[in-house]
Amino acid sequence: MPAGIDFTELKRRTIVKSLAWRIIGVVWTWIGAYLIIVSVPPSWKNAPVIATLIVIYHHSTRMIMYYFYERIWAAVSWGKYDVNEGKCIVMSIREKLIWTSSTVAVVAFIFSLIIYIMPLVKNMKG
Repeated sequence: MPAGIDFTELKRRTIVKSLAWRIIGVVWTWIGAYLIIVSVPPSWKNAPVIATLIVIYHHSTRMIMYYFYERIWAAVSWGKYDVNEGKCIVMSIREKLIWTSSTVAVVAFIFSLIIYIMPLVKNMKG
């Protein structure tokens, strides 16, 4: 960003960033926890070991993910307010396409997880 240009974030940008990060976090943690639970040998299957592995996975990978997440958001102009010009920066067509396709992909992925998990839950009850 050139010197002398001041930007601030609009509230809606911050809300979208927060919600997107939370969705990514929930899905990422679920996938990791699931893979840990199914791949741990039977002799290690106790709550403290599983919990420790999930915590190590979660915090070590999320720190790296957050760095890239913020770098990606730094490149997105949507929701930034140019203080010097007194106007918002408009989202480009390319950004709109990327955000729309990303949202559709995330929603489809979450629904596919739900569809995959529901029969497993029903089998555990019966």
